[in-house]
Amino acid sequence: MDAYTKKRLCELKLADLAKAIELQEMDLSAGQLSYEERLEQILATLIRDRENAHIKRLIKNSRMKYPEASVDTLDCDARQIDRNAFLHIARLGFIESTTNIIVTGPSGSGKTYLACSLGVEACKNGFRTYYIRMTELLRNFENLRDNLRELRKYQRRISNYPVLIVDEWLSHKLPEKDTKWVYELVEMRSGSHPTIFVGQFSSDSWHDRLGGGTMADAIMDRIIHNSYPFASTEANLRKIYDEQKLKKLLDSFED
Repeated sequence: MDAYTKKRLCELKLADLAKAIELQEMDLSAGQLSYEERLEQILATLIRDRENAHIKRLIKNSRMKYPEASVDTLDCDARQIDRNAFLHIARLGFIESTTNIIVTGPSGSGKTYLACSLGVEACKNGFRTYYIRMTELLRNFENLRDNLRELRKYQRRISNYPVLIVDEWLSHKLPEKDTKWVYELVEMRSGSHPTIFVGQFSSDSWHDRLGGGTMADAIMDRIIHNSYPFASTEANLRKIYDEQKLKKLLDSFED
């Protein structure tokens, strides 16, 4: 490919096509292919690269705490969860059925990584995903409360993600004003998109942590009756894995 053609392709925002053509030109075996076969090969490369770039953008924009999390390498045994049940959820049927996922466990039990592995899998399958800590979510609502237009815009954006991960869910008991923000979000997502709730406390304690009363009833009703729970191990996986890393480091010094 000559420099002029490459320049024109780049100007037309087809730099990836130019790259695919150049890669084929460097492949000596491509000379044995017919015109149709070479064209199919270039298009296959272009499609693959664009799909991979799209997935990378989805993962980056998701703001996942663990963007490298993987369903394939998740240690289900350490988390004491049923691997078959987890892999069934990881097929992402919960997105189509709008089934919420509830991941609970003590600090360090690996629940956030588990949730992020589902989020990354959703991105790999083309679903826009967003991760946010509950304290940040509530702070954003509070900061926008005097600007109704921007508040509604933010609420619509958060509620329209096909997969939303809310970490540190109900880590503290909510005042009434925060409970109202949570109700608005849950109501907007209910029946449309699933939410992955990640927190230390089981759903048995949620009603009280939501302040009790009719607002808490409404929130619980929209979450619990259509949800799948994952209770992680009581062990502190962060501590265990850090100790393993330290041991490997010390062993390397002795070698």
